[in-house]
Amino acid sequence: MSSISGPYFRASDYFSFETRKCRLKNDHENHNAFGMIYPNLRHLEIFLRLCATESVTRTAHTLNLTQPAVSKAISSLEDVTQIQLFERRKNRLHLTANGIRIRDEAERLLNQVGFFRAEIEALQKSRRGTINILAIPSLGAGAVASAVGDFLISHPEINVHFGISMSRQISEMVAQNRIDVGFIHGSSAHAKIKETFVAETTVHCLMATSHPLSSRPEITATDLSPYPLIGTDVESPPSVQIREAFSKAGLHANVRTEINASLLAAEAVRDKTVALVDPLSVKPCRDLVLIPFSPRIPLSIFILTHRDKTPSLPVAAFCDTARRLIFRTTMKFQPKP
Repeated sequence: MSSISGPYFRASDYFSFETRKCRLKNDHENHNAFGMIYPNLRHLEIFLRLCATESVTRTAHTLNLTQPAVSKAISSLEDVTQIQLFERRKNRLHLTANGIRIRDEAERLLNQVGFFRAEIEALQKSRRGTINILAIPSLGAGAVASAVGDFLISHPEINVHFGISMSRQISEMVAQNRIDVGFIHGSSAHAKIKETFVAETTVHCLMATSHPLSSRPEITATDLSPYPLIGTDVESPPSVQIREAFSKAGLHANVRTEINASLLAAEAVRDKTVALVDPLSVKPCRDLVLIPFSPRIPLSIFILTHRDKTPSLPVAAFCDTARRLIFRTTMKFQPKP
């Protein structure tokens, strides 16, 4: 593939794409050491638009220029190249044979300029820009929110769009490249998603400090069988495993309320009711106590990014910040040796 390079164009032309005016400033500016003249990239843009519209009027309108400015740009380009680009036949503009060759080369050149500008923008976004984050409620209301706060201090030029959602929606939005990073429990099982394991907690029982079971080191399905329960969404993996634990003990879980986010449980626990929750969702409270459920039901925490997209430097930095905070938070729920 041929392209215009070498002595015909200068690097400074790339940076003047948006700002150089339609007229050439002077002959000295547009000649190189060998006396050759450089075309102006803005003139090439006007030239290509005129090739597409075949009308000075339409070209001027689409580029927000006057008709004399369009005509002058084409005239300047012909003067610089010493090539006739158009000829009039029956009051219509037609490219000459040489004009067709210049058009093809100009398209290649401006495509390369576009790639160059995109690369510059990508590098600039590594220092400033916006990252989009979603987390499940138990993570979003705790460790991930803390990570956002720390990140904004360490990266003052980066904006953050942050929210909470359910695991399925988060996985879909990462796979569709609609968000940069997601935080969920368990595997997304999506081919387009890269999953990075961070840490693990287990299902805990949340109850009032006055509850008869509140002094137990751990609580089993048999212990819970007499009491009303608050459980998570029936289709969630932890909920399935909890029901299996009751079934193996020959019992039926007395689930009176189902919630789709563990952080809702703290306000709903009353009297002898017990909620089966993710411990990361519960804020410390003198009136409530968390006790591990047995058998152990893991809640694995994963960071989700798009498999085919290399994370930007800000996204990578945020993931590192969140990973450290999540790991530190989960350590207090690990079983003591």
